[in-house]
Amino acid sequence: MSNPDGIVIHVTSGESEDWQTALRNLRNLAQDNSVSTPPELIRVVVNGPAVRFLLAGAPEASRIARMVEAGVQIRACSNSLERFGYATDEVVEGVETVQSGVAQAVRLQQRGSAYLKLP
Repeated sequence: MSNPDGIVIHVTSGESEDWQTALRNLRNLAQDNSVSTPPELIRVVVNGPAVRFLLAGAPEASRIARMVEAGVQIRACSNSLERFGYATDEVVEGVETVQSGVAQAVRLQQRGSAYLKLP
């Protein structure tokens, strides 16, 4: 099965275990040849307390950077960053910000992307 419009993966949980589950699921999706989803068609939208995992000083920052280098589009909600006291320039290089993470997830769905809420 192929989705030419890609997939939007929406992550909101600030729990480390949930973040690890989301990353494992994302990796499993990318490695499953029965679902054609090249990295450039994977769009990860992060909002709520999960934005902390996109900070340059976060434990998984190098993993996030590798995903961006591979072509995965990662968007952090600037509303959430502000709400939790982070500056937009604190995110991993290559992670872009959008005003509203939920609005970004809806926009991508309206353009034809499949939606997956993780975890």
